Amino acid sequence: MAKRRGKIVFFITFFGGVLGAILGHVLADTIPILDRGLKVGTDSLNLNLYLIDISFGIHINITLGAIIGLLIAFLLADVGTRRRS
Repeated sequence: MAKRRGKIVFFITFFGGVLGAILGHVLADTIPILDRGLKVGTDSLNLNLYLIDISFGIHINITLGAIIGLLIAFLLADVGTRRRS
């Protein structure tokens, strides 16, 4: 049961961060600080096996809006799981 609760909190927190980043980007014209952030990641990593050419790359854009969304979602998810126990 605890594993399932942890997964639920993780997904709610993840989607809260995504929604916070989207909301920060939408509100960037009125509140520009919400869309400022740090871009962390790698450039494309290529693996050429002559039969298959595979490219990997990941970028995470950490903005103030995403951090606020993460915190709010985590608090709501944590309070929701504590009430059920």
